Amino acid sequence: MKTTSSNIKTLHISLAIAAIAIVAVVASCQLWAKNTHDDTVLAKTSSAVLTLSQVNKLVPANLKGADSVQFVQNYVDKWIHNRLMLERAIANIDADGYESIENMVNDYRTALLVYKYQQLYIEQNLDTLILDSQIAEHYEKYGNNFLLDSCAVKAIFVQIPQSLPDGAQVRNLIRSNNPDDLVKLEEFCYKNARNFDVGTDWRYLSDAVRQMPQGSISNPMAVAKNGKCIEAHDSLYSYFFIVKDFLDVNEQAPLIFAKEKIREILLNHRKNDLIRNLEIKIYVDAVNKQRFTNYVN
Repeated sequence: MKTTSSNIKTLHISLAIAAIAIVAVVASCQLWAKNTHDDTVLAKTSSAVLTLSQVNKLVPANLKGADSVQFVQNYVDKWIHNRLMLERAIANIDADGYESIENMVNDYRTALLVYKYQQLYIEQNLDTLILDSQIAEHYEKYGNNFLLDSCAVKAIFVQIPQSLPDGAQVRNLIRSNNPDDLVKLEEFCYKNARNFDVGTDWRYLSDAVRQMPQGSISNPMAVAKNGKCIEAHDSLYSYFFIVKDFLDVNEQAPLIFAKEKIREILLNHRKNDLIRNLEIKIYVDAVNKQRFTNYVN
């Protein structure tokens, strides 16, 4: 029978309608489940078939309507490209190369399964409680391994209302190195200050100077090293700032900065111990039950 242009056009239209019908089926929320008698084929190559039930498992639940249709179209197109590339690769890789890849895949699968089980075992058995005393003990032994990546200071900061006539007293107290004067300053601040820090804890220099009004400390490093008292004022408050102790970059970090890193280290030690003990336990159990034979040793 002779094929006419009209027949060809009709065939193209029929194929287009069929393709749209398939996508519509895929996109319909009520038709995602696999038919008990048939599984709609969405695409195929010489060695593989992609079916509706396979794609059904991959469509995100939050995609509806046109978005789900677009997802399916993109996935099918990508699947076809990947399969064609895979088939070409298999056809052109020799037996040795194919075997090497298979070995790598098997090794990766083994490692992945073991890793997943180890993580599950850790989740079920890890004691995550790390005591401050344990952190302090680790810091005492290995504190020189923790270095500052930014300058740290012990700095006194006081913010008092402009209406208070005690600026001179604050100035004298924060400059003093007498411990009793620090106590007096703290008592004064509790009663009168809008905000204050008596400098008993280490802080990063950048955080400490941020308490002062913007622009009042143009060279924080110089202020930190020379220990000079800095004052600033606005319409409501007077501000006083002085660095009492200073640690530079790459010096040993104070415990407060190393605390979280040490916590992670101790947890990792516990995880490693759990896995090591698990391996020993499994091996000993296998020996007792004669579950393997070593023909080398």
